[in-house]
This record gives sequence, structure tokens and C-alpha cells, in this order.
Amino acid sequence: MFRGMLLMTQTSIDQGIREGSFGFLIQTLARDIETRMKAELQEVDVDVRVFANLMFLAKRDGINQREIGARLNFPEYYTSRNVDVLVKAGLAERRPDPDSRRAFLIFLTEAGHAKAAELPPIIRRVNNEFLKSLTDEQRDLVLDLLRTVARGAGHLERV
Repeated sequence: MFRGMLLMTQTSIDQGIREGSFGFLIQTLARDIETRMKAELQEVDVDVRVFANLMFLAKRDGINQREIGARLNFPEYYTSRNVDVLVKAGLAERRPDPDSRRAFLIFLTEAGHAKAAELPPIIRRVNNEFLKSLTDEQRDLVLDLLRTVARGAGHLERV
């Protein structure tokens, strides 16, 4: 009897800690959102791993891989692989950097720009799916608070 009560108490404590943990909640939601985005992006033949790179280049074409990685907070090897995937798919191309003999600038191709243009409705749909239980005011507040936290962690200045 006592052991059962202890286990129930421990489970309640663990659940309370998880539900009160910013990191746990963010990670859980991020995994769920990534899973949903992965499924949605597969419908338009975009790998979830290159999604951020594709959207970033749609706004800031013609920068080098190192800067893309720094702005997206991705390691260099990961950015390099993602750019390789975009190039192989015909969505991006590398052009010599006129300021550096060893660097290349990354540009989206016409196909890359067309593919990137397909993505905003998907982003809105997935965001709406996860925020549907909130009022418009609550959505604005959640996003404002998350931006404040991201800014405090130094993430929003990069992009």
C-alpha cells in the first residue's frame, strides 16, 4: 500500500516537474511540430532537414555556407550537407565568391525559389494546428514571449 502511494506521489511529482519545465515543454512541442512538418513537407518533396536553409535562402540569396550556418545556428558540416542536398535537387547552386578564392556563395535556382514559394501555406497550416486552442491574443502573446526568450538566448539576432 505504502509503495503504491509512493509511486503515485513520485509520478505526480515527475509529471508536475515536466509540466512546469520550459525545456521539457519546448522539446516535446518541437518534436511534435517537426514530425508534422516532416509529413507535410514530404507532400511537396522537401526534406525537413533542408527546409530552414531553403526558407533562409529565399530571403537572403547569395551568401556563403558559413554565414548560413551561423544565422541558422547549424554546425558547418550540417549546413554543408544541407546545401549539397539543395544543389543535388536543383534547388540551389554554388557560385564562386568574388571576395574569396576558396569560398562559394549559395543562390537558389528558379526551381528553388518556386519550391520556397510553396512552403508558407504549409508553415501556416502546421502553426495553426498547434495553436488552434489559443485565441488570437494568446497566440500573439505566446509568440512575443518566445521571441523574447530567443532574443535573450542570442538566437534572433542571427537571422
